[in-house]
Amino acid sequence: MTAVNRDNLFPYLLPGLPNPDWASVCVPVGHGVYATLFEDDESESGIVQTTVGPDQLRAEGLTAAEAHEIALANLAEFAEGEELSMQMLGGVGDPINFLLISDHPRAAACLRLPDLYDTARQVLRADELCAVVPQRESLVVLPKRDRAYRERVVGMLREQEADAAHPLSFEVFELTADGVREFHEP
Repeated sequence: MTAVNRDNLFPYLLPGLPNPDWASVCVPVGHGVYATLFEDDESESGIVQTTVGPDQLRAEGLTAAEAHEIALANLAEFAEGEELSMQMLGGVGDPINFLLISDHPRAAACLRLPDLYDTARQVLRADELCAVVPQRESLVVLPKRDRAYRERVVGMLREQEADAAHPLSFEVFELTADGVREFHEP
C-alpha cells in the first residue's frame, strides 16, 4: 500500500458512499452527498485521482477527521489560486443572480470551505444564502429569496447540467456562517 501524499489530499463530493465500508472516512454533507478523500496527481493529461480509503489512513496513522482537515486546508489553498472560475451571473436584485464556481473537478467540494459563506455574502450582498452542487465541476451559490426563485434557478440548472459527466445533486443546501446543511422547503 502506498503512503498518502498529504500535500495532494483533497476532498471531493460524491452522490453516495463509494463503498459502505468507507462510511467511517466519508463525511455526510446532506441530501445523500458525501465528502470523500482523493489524492490528486498532476499529469500531462490532467489530474489523476486516486481514492483514499480507511486502510490507507490507518497505515498513515491519520484519523478521518485529521485527513479531512488536511484536505480542506489543501482545498482552501487551491481555491485562493487562479484555476477556479468564480463569476457572478446577473446583478444584485436581478430576476436571476448567483455566484458560479466552476471549471475544475474540485469546484463542487468548495461547498465545504469555511469562508464560502463570507465570500458569497459579500459578492451577492445577501445574508441568507443557498447552494446547489449539480455536478463535480460546478457550485452555485444563490440568495435564498423565496421558493419560486429557488425553484426557478434549480430548474434552469437541471436543464443546463443534464448531461454532466459527474452529476451530484439538484437538492438545495443552506449556507450559513456555521457551515452547510440540508435545506428543506417550509
